[in-house]
Amino acid sequence: MLDDKFAYLTLSLLYIVAWLVIFVKNPWKGGMIKVGIVGGIMGMIAEIWYFHDYWKPPTLFGIGIIGIEDFIIGFALFGVGGYIHSSFTKLEIDYDRQTPARNRDFFFLWLIGCASLTLFSLILNVHSGYVTFLTFMALSVYIWSQRPDLIYLSLVSGVATLAITLCIYFINFQLLFPHFWDTYGMLEEPILGSKILGIPVSEILWHFSWAVLCSMFRGFRNGVYYKETS
Repeated sequence: MLDDKFAYLTLSLLYIVAWLVIFVKNPWKGGMIKVGIVGGIMGMIAEIWYFHDYWKPPTLFGIGIIGIEDFIIGFALFGVGGYIHSSFTKLEIDYDRQTPARNRDFFFLWLIGCASLTLFSLILNVHSGYVTFLTFMALSVYIWSQRPDLIYLSLVSGVATLAITLCIYFINFQLLFPHFWDTYGMLEEPILGSKILGIPVSEILWHFSWAVLCSMFRGFRNGVYYKETS
């Protein structure tokens, strides 16, 4: 039986396996790596909100301590969520259609997301599980309103990422560390702590909504459009 301190690391490495599969099939490898590095940094920053009321996972350095696991899983989730559509759709970039980059708008959306998590979770004490899902989906709806052509891509990405997550979570939290969420999770709130196939509903909502949002970053920020391959 593995020590609990390896539970989060094992989870992170399982996501890296998924990342590698998508990386091999993805034609935009350079972008996937760059996005992953940003994701790794954000994965560490995000624990400011999540250690507060969501979980305190064991790491190689102790319980509830920001560590290499946060960087690894952030790296993987940005890459998987952002590029999984390249493996589950027949979409390719439409080079005949391009709009100006919206870097400022994208930056404001990032600020709004961070402000929402900080205000509602840390200041108003609304559970971060609720706040994260609603924030991700609200930002997604805004992008849909601006770029309805991205709706299909984002929903496919959300469902595909969720399917991968279910497999990873079954291995990690049903076979290897079945007591993990009961020991290290703080999901006593209604709905969040309910489980489907042993997986907290909060995690299902988080991964689905994250992939829906993340998959649209490139198209929205860079003015990139996609078309079906022939």
